[in-house]
Amino acid sequence: MKQKNFILTILVALVAAVITLSCGGRTQAPQTDEEVAADSQLQVTSYKRADSTKYAHIGLEIELPQGSDAVSTAIRQKLLQVIDERLSHVTSFEEERFFPPFQGNSEDLDAMIDYYYDQSKAIVFNQSQADADERAKYITESTEMTEEEKAERLAEIPSWEYDFSLTKIGETADYVVFLSQDVFYMGGAHGGINGDGYLTFSKADGSFVDRMIEPSSVADIQPLLVEGLLSYFSTDDVKLTKEQLMEQLDIEGGQIPLPAYQPYPTEEGLVFVYQQYEIASYAAGMPSFVLPYAQAEPFLTAQGKAVCRQYLENSTESGKAEK
Repeated sequence: MKQKNFILTILVALVAAVITLSCGGRTQAPQTDEEVAADSQLQVTSYKRADSTKYAHIGLEIELPQGSDAVSTAIRQKLLQVIDERLSHVTSFEEERFFPPFQGNSEDLDAMIDYYYDQSKAIVFNQSQADADERAKYITESTEMTEEEKAERLAEIPSWEYDFSLTKIGETADYVVFLSQDVFYMGGAHGGINGDGYLTFSKADGSFVDRMIEPSSVADIQPLLVEGLLSYFSTDDVKLTKEQLMEQLDIEGGQIPLPAYQPYPTEEGLVFVYQQYEIASYAAGMPSFVLPYAQAEPFLTAQGKAVCRQYLENSTESGKAEK
């Protein structure tokens, strides 16, 4: 009898253990922020197109949300507007629009991408060929070059290049960031980078964060802009002073503007990126720096605070812990 009771006790304990292990909700450890973000990732579909001629190359790399939920739909609609605006103005730095918006089935994304690709490709190929023809005419009609020199110059006629990308570059449970960028070369001394920059969306409702920093705060945020740009322009061997930095910048009124590209959130802080020629010479590249959330918080818009919510809370908790 004692042996039977002992065996029964063991069986009951084993059953209890199995039941405990199978009740996942009560015994599992809570998900980390990274696991939550992974579970709620915005699924995207990638579209790639590319073609070349003797005097031009064009390439597109586009990622669009694939879901039918409200958040995915809202983000996708905004990104489609970006595609229309960028590609209908391909090679143009003015307000000139080269072709109308897509008029077909708005749910047929492949057809829509093909439309913008075909239209922009025709423009790049036609304009690059016209440019090459004009250069060739000038060379062949020149009376100052030998035939050998003409042949060398004709062989060196530059080829244009236009690459448009709109891809997801960052995401958490609170936000997702896409980068819209045009990389182009049209036969000049050098190429360039253009585009809409960093596009941050709230994953709460799919809304676009059109302003991350309050525009009215530009005067108050000056010390932080100076500090950030000093970190970009200084090297291990050369540390610039504020006066030297201001002499190097090409700005009006002695006030550093907020970047045209909206700053975007990362775990390390808010990333500021200035475009080529925006505040400095081409040789300066694209000045950039990271502003910690503890410093950025007073200048954030309501939208900015909403998508950076978790980072701001962590920053506050870290500050309390240090005290």
